[in-house]
Amino acid sequence: MACKNPTEASPPLDRAILSLPAGIKTGRILPSDELSPVVEHFWWVHWDTEEEQTSEVLSYPSIHVVFEKQEATVVGIVRKKFIRRLHGCGEVFGIKFRPAMFRQFDSTPAHKITDRTFPLDNSVWDRGVIGKILNSPSMTEKAYHAEMALHVPAQATDPQAIHIRDLVEHIRHNPEIRSVSDLTMRAGLTERSLQRLFRDYLGVPPKWVIRRFRLQEASECLAKGEGTIASVAAELGYFDQAHFARDFKSVVGLAPRHFLDKLQAKR
Repeated sequence: MACKNPTEASPPLDRAILSLPAGIKTGRILPSDELSPVVEHFWWVHWDTEEEQTSEVLSYPSIHVVFEKQEATVVGIVRKKFIRRLHGCGEVFGIKFRPAMFRQFDSTPAHKITDRTFPLDNSVWDRGVIGKILNSPSMTEKAYHAEMALHVPAQATDPQAIHIRDLVEHIRHNPEIRSVSDLTMRAGLTERSLQRLFRDYLGVPPKWVIRRFRLQEASECLAKGEGTIASVAAELGYFDQAHFARDFKSVVGLAPRHFLDKLQAKR
C-alpha cells in the first residue's frame, strides 16, 4: 500500500509543555493511518529570539528521534523536567514514537536509553534518508521522508511492545489508575512481569508512568485555574498536601505554590 502524505495538525498546546516563551513556535504533523500505531506525530520547533529564552517540557514516556543542524539523535525518556535554553535562530524536527514502539526499529533494551542521547544508528537508519530529512527545506517534506523510511519496518509487530503501548495509553486516559496494583489486573500480568516489560520496552517503571501522567494533569489544572492546590491534590488521591507538594516538586521542579506564582508573574 502506498504511503499517504503526512497531515498538518494544529492541536491544543500539549500539557507536557510547561512554558513556551515568545519567539518560539512549535507544531505537529500527523503520520498516515498506517504509521499511526507506531508514531504519535512528527513535531517541530522554530525559534528566533535575540534574548536567551527557556523552554520547559514535562515529557511523556516516549522515545524521540531528533534532527537538528546536521545531526540525528535518539533521545530516551527524560525522567526529570526537560529544560532547553534557546538563543538566536534555529529549528528542530522530531519523531515522537508511541510508548514502547521504538522497539520496532531498535532492539536495544529501552532502559539503556532512558535519560540519555545517542547518535542515530546508521545500521538501522539509511544514511541517505537521514540526509534527506536533515536537508529538506520544509517540515512537511521532512515528515514525508521520515514517513517513507518508517513505513516498511513499522509493519512488523511485537505483541509485547503493543501490550505495553496500550497499557500506557490506558494510564494516560484513565485518571483513576493511581497505583501499580490498579494496573496489574488490566495487564493480566504479575507485578514482577509488568515491571520487567516496562523496563525492557519502555525504559521506566509503571509507577513512574502513573505519577508522571497524574502530575501532568495536576500542573494543567493549576495552570488553568481549575481548582486549588488542596482540591487538585485530593482529586489525584493524595491524602495530604505535603505529599502532593513533594511529588509535584520532584517532577515539575517547583512546589505547587511557586509554580502558580511563576505563572502569575508571566501574565
